Amino acid sequence: MTEQHGPQQRIADAIRPAMLNGLQDAELIGAPGTERINEWVDWIAAVVAGEVVQPIAAERDAFADRVDTLTHVARRNKEGCKDAARDVQLLEARVAELEAEVTQLRVPGVVLAGLGVEADAASVAGTPPQSLRDRLRAKYPATAEALDRRDAEAGPSRSAED
Repeated sequence: MTEQHGPQQRIADAIRPAMLNGLQDAELIGAPGTERINEWVDWIAAVVAGEVVQPIAAERDAFADRVDTLTHVARRNKEGCKDAARDVQLLEARVAELEAEVTQLRVPGVVLAGLGVEADAASVAGTPPQSLRDRLRAKYPATAEALDRRDAEAGPSRSAED
């Protein structure tokens, strides 16, 4: 008897009694012998299927289910990354537009078409340029007051000239 490990040992232990008891004193010539051998082969196949194949198949199926789940999660994450990258590009483009708009608002004497923002009379007349906050006060006093209140509530970290 050779030293076997794991499933091989279990199969050998399951088959050995049939080998020792089932074939002892058996006549293998003729139909009864063939029938006995066929029964023995069927029994071995059933033992191997039950002890080896079914657990491996169950483990394989469980592994396939885990792979399917992880594949689905990976696809969702990949789509999420693509969406996030697309959003970043859109936001970067929007930030660039807004920065250009702010730059134009800070340049004295520039009229932005379609935005309803015009240069103030002082900058057109040639007087020194006013700060953005001063121009906002002149054009939109209520908004400027709201900003001043917000800045006052925020404390000294915000300056009125920002």
